[in-house]
Amino acid sequence: MSEHRHQTPLRGTKVTPRPAPANPEYREVNYTYAGREGHIHEVVTIGGRQLAKVGFDDRKIVYYFLDDLETDETAAKRTFHDLP
Repeated sequence: MSEHRHQTPLRGTKVTPRPAPANPEYREVNYTYAGREGHIHEVVTIGGRQLAKVGFDDRKIVYYFLDDLETDETAAKRTFHDLP
């Protein structure tokens, strides 16, 4: 069972994914987008673990564990939906 929180206080927060190398819970796409800046769209709890749905400017969505995200609380909050 999963729980989605679209209006999480983290929504729009600028993040940079930093997943540990060779984590079997991640796929190639997670490592492709590692190190790129994105913004949290929502937080999802699956099996008691929190993941963030991270959107990138190319409109790609990738899920990461919250612990693997470096946050920038000083940046303006937004999602790619806010871009012109």
